[in-house]
Amino acid sequence: MGMTAVKKWNSIKNKKSKVWCGCASLLIVMLLSACTNPALSGDQTDNTPPPSEPPGVSAPAQDTPVSNGTEHEATQPTAPAVQKYYNYFVDHHTLVDNRVFTINENTLQDDVIYFAFMNTEPAEGTSANIRTQKQVDDVLMKYFGIKPKRYSTGISSMTASGDVQMGSVIEDVIRVHRLLLKQLTDNGNGSYSAVFKLYQIQTDRVLPDLDRRILEGDPGMEVYHTQDVKATFTEIPEGESYYLKFSEFTLIPREGPFASPPQETDYLKKVSRDELKSFHGLAIGMTLDEAKKLLKLPEGAYEYREDSYADYTLVNADGWSYTFRTLPKEKSDDKNQYLMAINIRDYLDVIFRDIKLGDAYEDVIKKFPSGQEEGQLPGSPDSYFTRDYRFASTLHNVDIFTGDVHIAMLFGRYDTLAWADIYSTDY
Repeated sequence: MGMTAVKKWNSIKNKKSKVWCGCASLLIVMLLSACTNPALSGDQTDNTPPPSEPPGVSAPAQDTPVSNGTEHEATQPTAPAVQKYYNYFVDHHTLVDNRVFTINENTLQDDVIYFAFMNTEPAEGTSANIRTQKQVDDVLMKYFGIKPKRYSTGISSMTASGDVQMGSVIEDVIRVHRLLLKQLTDNGNGSYSAVFKLYQIQTDRVLPDLDRRILEGDPGMEVYHTQDVKATFTEIPEGESYYLKFSEFTLIPREGPFASPPQETDYLKKVSRDELKSFHGLAIGMTLDEAKKLLKLPEGAYEYREDSYADYTLVNADGWSYTFRTLPKEKSDDKNQYLMAINIRDYLDVIFRDIKLGDAYEDVIKKFPSGQEEGQLPGSPDSYFTRDYRFASTLHNVDIFTGDVHIAMLFGRYDTLAWADIYSTDY
């Protein structure tokens, strides 16, 4: 039925906030981490449910086992290596709680600051949402060898005394993450390269025997295996233990024939529907059944909801989040659910027109024709309308309406693209 059915909907726009509220609560798990240093961090509030079997103490750095291979050869890791690094990320959960993100030149500074706060404690006598610049610098240098490009971001600001202040205290952990080693290479220079399977589980869905089942390779746990992580690290001795210092930490999407659609380079052209396919090939108006054939996710990855208004399905894959919904129940008996919203929060590759999260405003806005065609309104058939407006003194939006599709891009402090949404204007 596609968009023909979708366009039948009237008087629905006022209700779209229902979808956004539910969707937004599932989306925000942005990007990376590293390890917490007791000397820097102290005892964090541990909101991660404990494993059913205590993981024990990780092996010393010098005991790292690499199986059946030589230097520079990727190998299947031994069971002790798998257990060792699994335990490490459980013991140092603040390195991956809430935000697992790729570290590169495009890393959002919000994530860098967030990681620093998650892995430090406030200095004595200061507020819970305050850190010194030295604390921030030290923890980032320790685990990544980097310093923040700036201390004032979309989530932080500088105090009059020169400290770094978060907007609120961060103690909430909305997801539990587990890293399961599946490939390990001795680089011959004291560093290791590894590939980990990344499991992401909402805290209210954690099973009591979660860790045992993941380590035993239970197929039922694969519903939580959303991405892989490629990492290069060195084990640095610290007292009687060690910590991992990363020179690379990169999110790898699930395997599959996924790619951005062809990129338009003539920026005088209006945005077309053909450009607005997702990394997975999904487009607004597609049915849930059609989408499942492209996503190829286990059934447990789909979250089904319903109310008196419509039936909903939410799914999150590789940093793209999708919202499907039926026609309003009081207006139609059609049981098909149609893709009504695509949200990009974590995906750092190209979205469309060579635009990606973290891009500067001046680089993004020049890729669209601007203005409003005379006599046309946002959302009207065959219209093309762009709008740029600032709000909350430090943030601004760029909206593009292509008739039946609305593209919304939010730029945070320092005018970098924080997230993007593509959704139907017919609901």
